[in-house]
Amino acid sequence: MNEIAKKILAHHGIDPEAFEQPQVIELIKNPLSDIWTTVYTHSDELFSTPSIFCCFVELSHRDHILDGCNWLKHPDSFTPGFSESGNSVQFEPSNYDGFHFIIAEQYFYSLNEAQLHLNQEFALLFELFRGNDGNYYSIDDCGRREMVVEFLESQVNIKTKFLIRYMSARQLLFVQFIDSRVSTPGHYPFNAELIDTESDTGSNYTYTRWFQGKEDENYLHSMIHARSFVEPKPVTECGLWPYDKGNESYPEFIVRELPDGSFERYTCEESKLANYFGANPGAPHYLTPIYFNPAVLDKYRKDKLFDVTEHRITCGSQWSIAIDNVKPSRVMVYLGDLGRDLPESERLHFLSHEISPADQCISETVFANDFLNCWSDSNGPIGKLLKQRCELNESWKESFGVPLYRELHRDELDIPKRIRIPASSGDEEFDTVILNLTKYLIDYIDEPQFSSYKKGGSINNLEAFLHEKGIQIDLSPLRDLQSIRSTSMAHSKGKKYEKLVGSVITDNHASDVLSLVERLTAMMGDLASCV
Repeated sequence: MNEIAKKILAHHGIDPEAFEQPQVIELIKNPLSDIWTTVYTHSDELFSTPSIFCCFVELSHRDHILDGCNWLKHPDSFTPGFSESGNSVQFEPSNYDGFHFIIAEQYFYSLNEAQLHLNQEFALLFELFRGNDGNYYSIDDCGRREMVVEFLESQVNIKTKFLIRYMSARQLLFVQFIDSRVSTPGHYPFNAELIDTESDTGSNYTYTRWFQGKEDENYLHSMIHARSFVEPKPVTECGLWPYDKGNESYPEFIVRELPDGSFERYTCEESKLANYFGANPGAPHYLTPIYFNPAVLDKYRKDKLFDVTEHRITCGSQWSIAIDNVKPSRVMVYLGDLGRDLPESERLHFLSHEISPADQCISETVFANDFLNCWSDSNGPIGKLLKQRCELNESWKESFGVPLYRELHRDELDIPKRIRIPASSGDEEFDTVILNLTKYLIDYIDEPQFSSYKKGGSINNLEAFLHEKGIQIDLSPLRDLQSIRSTSMAHSKGKKYEKLVGSVITDNHASDVLSLVERLTAMMGDLASCV
């Protein structure tokens, strides 16, 4: 910056560094230096934020990128169409000249409005999900979202690691164009003069900075035009199949407790385990049972993306793993299944809940199914409860034309998986189970079919209906369930709650729920056989 420019800035009390734009120059030299990269930004205000446009370019254009600093491409330069040369007409795709857009702009002049389009090959390669907010997300094996492309009002940002991976996969350059302008207060003067100019070219960038204005009007304008590029890493570093092999982590789980209390551990990697075909003699068998605290299932029960039963955890159609939670005091998973069927991201979660296999065993149901080839559909207490409710609903519909229970609301389809035997005696887990049991077995009773009875409450009306039909069923399990909910959760605890302590409620909440579930199951079985 020469003395004239410095003098004008001194008149306005402005630090010359602001007009040298060091942050912009740093961005020019290091285009992919942040977690997020701005690939498009535009402002209708002439002197505000830098205008940025980025694209992918074939390697053959590398030397051409640094032969000037004007923009070679603009967001609206990628419209496909026909070209005519002499008597020849041919179709030209959007990337006919070796430039591939990341974000393309399409302007509708009659509407005076523009729309931005993401390169769909980029979106498809990484299987990006477009959310209702217009942004794009990467979805992992458990349905968790990571924002990859963020659309703002006049700016688009992309997670840098995905740009780098795409460049590697396609072996394309990442090219950045920048137009940045700063000015002193006032309007750009007529017949503004070139006060100073500076240029710089490095191994991957080139830019020119102009200082324009008029000294007699104390006006100065700083403008930078720049091009820069980043070369792709080897294709083997794109992290996509088949270059994603060999990096998966297989933790070691407890396969045996030793006499001194220490544990013998072994990897869950399937290829290193023994099987029935003679592989890896001396290694633990693929079907070695590994045991976990039942709390390992809590994160999946709380997430609507997962379906959890006593026999399986399922995440949509992405993955599924067999478990044994028929005995509610623990969860069993086969060692090989942990490596083959469980996503890598979930193995450490299971590892954090592992328990000693001492004094543990496979449930009779799972043992019969997996080792004796004797299929059994018998379930643990929760499975029996859920199954009995379905059978009661069918029997009721056959007898009275409508089911006893309404369909679950779409926002409460996960109620069944929140019904479980508590893993601890804490009140919070107990309350959660009771609330969901009450919803599932009482609140969803189809009350309109009992509208002629005015006994107060769905249980009383149900009982009146049954008496009229000559059906004598003890509904006390439902009443006890309702009492627990109303005296300990819906209202503050008092004398009514104390009446339940010692009979329905004890210090052992796991035992309390188990007993109540078994009573409810038996009651529904009796009712199903009578209607």
